[in-house]
Amino acid sequence: MSRTPFTLTVQTDPATLQLLQQSAPFQLAQQLQPSLNGITFAIGGSLLLLELGLLNKARDLDLVCSLADFPQLKAALAASLSPVAVPPHPQYQTEAFARFVSKEGVEVDVMAGIRVQQSQQLRCWQFRPERLEWRHQLPWMLAEDWLELYQLFQRPKRVQLLQRFLAQR
Repeated sequence: MSRTPFTLTVQTDPATLQLLQQSAPFQLAQQLQPSLNGITFAIGGSLLLLELGLLNKARDLDLVCSLADFPQLKAALAASLSPVAVPPHPQYQTEAFARFVSKEGVEVDVMAGIRVQQSQQLRCWQFRPERLEWRHQLPWMLAEDWLELYQLFQRPKRVQLLQRFLAQR
């Protein structure tokens, strides 16, 4: 049974909304959305932090999906973006990963079955589509889930940023 994601109504600060709308990764996400209709994914990373009002700039577009949806999402993105070769990384061992770049130079990372090698242990994280939120006509990951990912990626400044944000909500 397919679940319909809910729409969350959030009052976005006008300054944050302006930064978001001027952001090249956000504009690209809006352009891509019609061609991704029917594919379950969510936006995370720096664009999520910008949308939450935690950053002033997003550097790229990070999309997370399930392993089952990855081939379809990758194919849909390949129709309008250029693929970028990504060499294997000893720490980041995600099961399905692809990188693309738009004509405007915006990088898009697509990941599913996230796995990170930490201290002789492979730690895994799976996308849960029932936990995405719709805002600005786009699917977004929950801040709590991206906090887990930044902890997994060992990004302490981003972890602290999200922990403070979540504590103030």
